[in-house]
Amino acid sequence: MTTRTRPLPPHGTLSRHKYHKCKCETCYEGYRKYQRARYRRKGYGTWQPFVDAEPIRQHLLMLREHGIAFTKVAEITGLYPATVGGFLYSLGASRPRKERARPDIAAKILAVTPDTVTPGAVDATGTRRRLQALAANGWPMKALAPHIGVAPATVGRLTTQQRVYSRTAEAVTKCYEQLADQRPEDHGIPAAVASKTRNRAAANKWPDPLWWEDMGGIDDPQAPEQDTPTPRHIVIGENALELINQQGYNRRDAAARLGISLSNLEVNIRRYRSEMQEAA
Repeated sequence: MTTRTRPLPPHGTLSRHKYHKCKCETCYEGYRKYQRARYRRKGYGTWQPFVDAEPIRQHLLMLREHGIAFTKVAEITGLYPATVGGFLYSLGASRPRKERARPDIAAKILAVTPDTVTPGAVDATGTRRRLQALAANGWPMKALAPHIGVAPATVGRLTTQQRVYSRTAEAVTKCYEQLADQRPEDHGIPAAVASKTRNRAAANKWPDPLWWEDMGGIDDPQAPEQDTPTPRHIVIGENALELINQQGYNRRDAAARLGISLSNLEVNIRRYRSEMQEAA
């Protein structure tokens, strides 16, 4: 097993002299230059005291939740990874996690936002909800990859992100519109796999497309999500009887509209009516 060794800061930097104890003339000159500048700013009254590092740490944690590592922040700001990482971690016994920061360093890090790292990104709420709703209908997320145009392993990750590229959100929306009313079994998904996917979605309380069609707001982060999903046979039974009794569908056409087989429709209507009679 090999151990990665971080490269040392260049000669002439304060870090190379102060923390890595380099005594070359270039590092000494860099240190003297820093001290002269510091004394000069103090004399002019422009020297800024250190600021609390906790807001920086919280900002870096927020960026990490968006999938932005501190090394990426260092790359964007032009700071050394150790400088940025020091606000999150201890870098050794002699270098505990930073509690203070220079104002210019704080300003650079705090200026990094998810939008600056991923321009063109949008809120991922609608993307997540659509993928979860398709899963509630029995679509395994990996099976959605060809319809979206991403790798199979990527689909699941999209449900954990807070922001996605707009083109990805559009691809997921298009996929959702194509498959929301179709049975995965009719597209080659084994019945056992579809059933397992539905059960997993139910355990996670993911609303299906019919629920979102009724409630609306699938793209609105403020729209409430279902706390306890209505049992599937209740949803199908209610929608099927509405199509049949109020919109004039026959049962075969109602089943096609709901994306299920005719036999499945009959079973759900019977279960729905039985529960309604018991409740009455």
